[in-house]
Amino acid sequence: MGTTDPPDIRAEHLRRVEVDRLEARIVLEDVLIESASLSGADAGSVRLERADLKDVDLSNARLRAIRLTDVTAERIDAANGDWGGGELRRVHLQDARLTGLDLSEARIEQVSFKGCKLDYVNFRHSKIGHVLFEDCVLRGADFQGAEIDATRFARCQLVEADFTKAEISSVDLRGSELALAGSLLGLSGAIIDSLQLMDVARTLAHELGITVEDA
Repeated sequence: MGTTDPPDIRAEHLRRVEVDRLEARIVLEDVLIESASLSGADAGSVRLERADLKDVDLSNARLRAIRLTDVTAERIDAANGDWGGGELRRVHLQDARLTGLDLSEARIEQVSFKGCKLDYVNFRHSKIGHVLFEDCVLRGADFQGAEIDATRFARCQLVEADFTKAEISSVDLRGSELALAGSLLGLSGAIIDSLQLMDVARTLAHELGITVEDA
């Protein structure tokens, strides 16, 4: 659960490239991209395969249907971007700023997010499988209607995150901060610890029509 395969790339096979713009349907393979400024780019169906990104600015970039396969990304900034309908497979993101990123209707498989800022990210109706969120901030993240399988949230902040109508299987939330928004019934199929149960018990009881009243 929450175990991911690492990206299948070798540093010695990558060539360093300078990228100052993105075009629709561009394909970048076996590349190392460092310190690139691509803020505000508008290019659908971009594809990166076997790539290493470091300190790349993709903030406010409209990259719908982006495809990332076997990619490592450190300290990238994709805040307020649009990656709706994208596909991320065997991707490792470290210390990334993804605040407000649109990942709705995306397919996210074998991906690890470590130390990432994921406040208000839109995961609505995405398919998320074998994903690890570790030491991430997910305040206000929207998982409504998402399908989430074999995923681990380790030491994450899930304050005001919304799992309404999510379909969950083997999702481990133990050790994360839960103060969720929306319906808690979407947590059916999740694993939580006893302390977390105390945090959500009153809200869950209310949703189930149970009145809690001390004598």
